[in-house]
Amino acid sequence: MSLTFSFPALAEPTIKIIGNCETESCETLWQTLGSNFPEKTQNYQQECLPPEILGLSVYSHSDQSKVVYLSCWEPTIENGERTGKPLGVLPFPGYEQQFGVKISSDDPQIQAILNRNIKTVENMSFECGTQGGNINILVSENGSVTLQCYFQAGVSLVDVNGDGVSDGENSRGAGVDFTEELKN
Repeated sequence: MSLTFSFPALAEPTIKIIGNCETESCETLWQTLGSNFPEKTQNYQQECLPPEILGLSVYSHSDQSKVVYLSCWEPTIENGERTGKPLGVLPFPGYEQQFGVKISSDDPQIQAILNRNIKTVENMSFECGTQGGNINILVSENGSVTLQCYFQAGVSLVDVNGDGVSDGENSRGAGVDFTEELKN
């Protein structure tokens, strides 16, 4: 005789989501982002575990592109303010083609190198965009070209009205970068 016991699976705590998601619910937007960018959203969720609160904020740029800023907020409000940290930036669904840091050069030789390394350039554009960064094109004396993404890390956000959208920063953090050397 053998007995088999089955225990109910422990449910993972559900993350609370707040913010400004325009016309759709933030939960629906989060699900869509999870379908479109599963690796990124899984990483963000690992950085923002309950009881922390996930904040989403849709922003329309002047060039008509839209992005979603993701942040992680402390569950408690102290002195009327909630503190948090930025997690990253993703394209708003339907605006994926406009997303990323624009990388181009007026120098025809450098632009030719960028064109020959298009997959690397596109990847760097996307990854840098998810950090809210900018890109420098660095050219060494020997003519090698390196792309440098620079951005702020360790920023402390503040939400003064509890809506899950950053109203400012308590600290700017530190400037950091990552690079990718291109093949000539």
